Amino acid sequence: MLQKIVIIGAGPAGLLLAHYLLRRGKYNVEIYEQRSDPRLMDTSPERTFPISLQERGRKAIRSIAGLEEAIAAASVFCNGTKIYRQSGKARDISRAVPIMTIDRNRLVMILLEHLTQSYTTEQLRVKFGCQCLQVDRKAKTVILQPEQGEAFTLTYDRLVAADGARSRIREYLAQDAGLHCEQSYVPDAYKTVILPRFNPALGLELEADKIHAWNLNKTRMMMVPQPGDRLNGMIVFDAQQNPLAGLSSKEEILAFFKDKFPLIGQLMSADEAEALLQRPVARLVTVSCDRFHEGDSILVIGDAAHAVSPSIGQGCNASLEDVLIFEQFLAQYQDDWAQALPAFSAHRVPEAHALKELSDYSFPPTKILAIEFVLRLMTGKLLHKWFPQWVKPFVLDLLQDENLSYSQILSLSQGWINKVKRSQLRTS
Repeated sequence: MLQKIVIIGAGPAGLLLAHYLLRRGKYNVEIYEQRSDPRLMDTSPERTFPISLQERGRKAIRSIAGLEEAIAAASVFCNGTKIYRQSGKARDISRAVPIMTIDRNRLVMILLEHLTQSYTTEQLRVKFGCQCLQVDRKAKTVILQPEQGEAFTLTYDRLVAADGARSRIREYLAQDAGLHCEQSYVPDAYKTVILPRFNPALGLELEADKIHAWNLNKTRMMMVPQPGDRLNGMIVFDAQQNPLAGLSSKEEILAFFKDKFPLIGQLMSADEAEALLQRPVARLVTVSCDRFHEGDSILVIGDAAHAVSPSIGQGCNASLEDVLIFEQFLAQYQDDWAQALPAFSAHRVPEAHALKELSDYSFPPTKILAIEFVLRLMTGKLLHKWFPQWVKPFVLDLLQDENLSYSQILSLSQGWINKVKRSQLRTS
């Protein structure tokens, strides 16, 4: 008798987990997602953002035949970052191994298409526009509300919360099952920006294999090349000091970027300036939990379990790694969820807490530390190669190492993390 798995959330973690579970041949999977079906509409750019898929995330995807190749075909590989300064020449920071970058919405589309093409409707059901309203862990039921029609009740054998940082299932567990969870807003907010990579009239073209970054006091920009000679990225700012808040026309938006970020201003069209004006400001929530399961039947993964600041680009990678590790415990305990779930929590919770520490304190809050940060990036690998006994790789270099856990990286980088913490305390 096949077990019925209900997954709430059709983001990267939920879709990849469905792949892993279905190939085991012991489950039927039903996925319910609050958002509309991306296959039936133009994917909205309002809340999308570029994702860097590093080895940590790619090895989870690689386990599904053909999936990594499909994602790579829609990605751009960047071999470094170009950091632009208010004055002086831009700095190039190269990467020994190119990093795979892809738009978040495009990643979801590929995972979804690959999943639905691999399994029959008897094995897999995916329903969009369906919000989770209520959970009853004792009765093993969830109440779901479709966009049209009446709410309905669904039974499950196992329930997976893959419904993001504002997870309804996690909220229920915190209220009803004693799950301890801390949530807080990331101090920064952002708006999505979409640009062409070149302006022929001005003879301006940004490199197609570089991530482009700007830092202007408390306002930052990051633009990542995408297929079709496009740049996707965001303008990031202190949520309490939105530099765009007082701007009310596309002309004012264009004037702001031409003044503060001249290259961006030369690439931005009037249409994009208008679109940027209308896009909502996005706030991100961090989540830290004391366990990622309840009993023998509820699993919490991805951002629902451990949403972090996007500062070091590990959120999606960690979520995909969750799936890989959970399936390893399923295999170890022969699909006995009563053993696999607590084992997953015991292994993964310390890693998630280490990831939050790294995400919160890897990037410097002051100009002096920012200079040291760039120097460490530029010289760290070389000095470690020459003097491996005395010079450790820098924290961002360590994150690229597939063999190191987040806990190990935090231990090796504790000196730098503590320095950033002390600096933040002085500036707060």
